[in-house]
Amino acid sequence: MNKAAQAYFQTKVNTTDQGQLLLMLYDGALNYLQQARDKMLARDFAGKGILISKVIDIVNELSSSLNMDRGGSLAVNLNNLYILCTARLLQANLKMNVESLDSVVQILSGLRGAYAQILETPEARRAAAEIAGRMQPVGSAVKTAQPIMQSPVTAVPRAHAQAVYGRNAIQSPAAPPAGAPAPAETAVRAHVRNFVPPAAPVPPVAARLPGAYAKPNGNN
Repeated sequence: MNKAAQAYFQTKVNTTDQGQLLLMLYDGALNYLQQARDKMLARDFAGKGILISKVIDIVNELSSSLNMDRGGSLAVNLNNLYILCTARLLQANLKMNVESLDSVVQILSGLRGAYAQILETPEARRAAAEIAGRMQPVGSAVKTAQPIMQSPVTAVPRAHAQAVYGRNAIQSPAAPPAGAPAPAETAVRAHVRNFVPPAAPVPPVAARLPGAYAKPNGNN
């Protein structure tokens, strides 16, 4: 990737709020999953393995970014879901199992869709604006407070968003090899630390995954 393109991508990451960065991680994982599926059907063992490894890296980052101290049962349930994804990815890689790969696509697509809906709520937008105002310029430590949305849960279809942040140290991502596209997780993962995803309504795909989301009247 040339310097201009790398600079553009880095600027996009640096100016994106934490919720959007989470979506970028999901998008990166889903993109690699589709490529891995194509490689698997083409019997490209090496290519399939490389791409599945990239997805596992993203899933591990999503798991490690959870704030288990403040996230409550929602963080625990999401962590268990990410463990399930990793197990199925390993099975898909070892046994060339397309069904296992597709099941991970279903899980991550469901989570991605739920969070995309939440980010459209006024509460989430206000939280993102508040967090952005607390962040220092890139290159210095980001001293982000740990805000929790205090407004009570109402009967609206979408649950209120909660953004809880812990340590946030911005690190410059390593430059990708010449001519290679910058993977989403390389530039993003250093910016997502101890993020507790907000409570969400269960989308159709995730409805088959008990415990993936907090109940509307929960305190998560």
